[in-house]
Amino acid sequence: MQKKRRLPVLNETSEAAGIGRRQVLQGLLAGVGAAIPGTAAHPMRHYLASPATTQAAAAKARAADWSAEFLDAHQLATVQALCERIVPGSLAAQSDRFVDSVLAVDSKEHRQGFLSALGAIEGESMRRFGKPFKSLSEGEQVELLTAAAGGERGQPDWIWTPGTAVQRPEHPARTTLRDHFDHLKDWIVGAYYSSEAGLKELGSTGQVFFASFPDCDHEGGHSD
Repeated sequence: MQKKRRLPVLNETSEAAGIGRRQVLQGLLAGVGAAIPGTAAHPMRHYLASPATTQAAAAKARAADWSAEFLDAHQLATVQALCERIVPGSLAAQSDRFVDSVLAVDSKEHRQGFLSALGAIEGESMRRFGKPFKSLSEGEQVELLTAAAGGERGQPDWIWTPGTAVQRPEHPARTTLRDHFDHLKDWIVGAYYSSEAGLKELGSTGQVFFASFPDCDHEGGHSD
């Protein structure tokens, strides 16, 4: 069997490769670098911080008679393709269902942010290949997402130094393809690590919820 190509977006950053999944998830929970300018934190932060809400969405996703409540058929197929490219194995963990279950009860603002990000990926797919993202080959999907992951953020990282005046960024925030990609990535990463498979990877015994996530020594890509 041909070895799958690994998309270097979950375990690598533009500055350094090899960042662990624990750091990725902690960053998401802390709301570090909100993907879409103008939001205080990624929507998944609130769901991952609430075990009861997370369990409810996961239970709905596991239902034998499950059907999408928010996403239409084309959108769902696009999310499914993104799941496999961003976190291989997350589709088997029903991350696409989890995302839809959360969106079905989420705010209008969060729904619009998700659909805008999905539309941006779809638009880039049409621009590059003249086909919807779900219809691209694995190699084409990897090419597109790798380019998106390596693009510039709309609002550069800004760090306030204690003792200095707080100043607004010189340039107003804008939303780039990288921002949209990051937004979707955080949805999918959060959904996967809310699943039984994701929790087991982080060391959960199924009996407790960890106050902080244990170290994961599996640094290789899932698709290797």
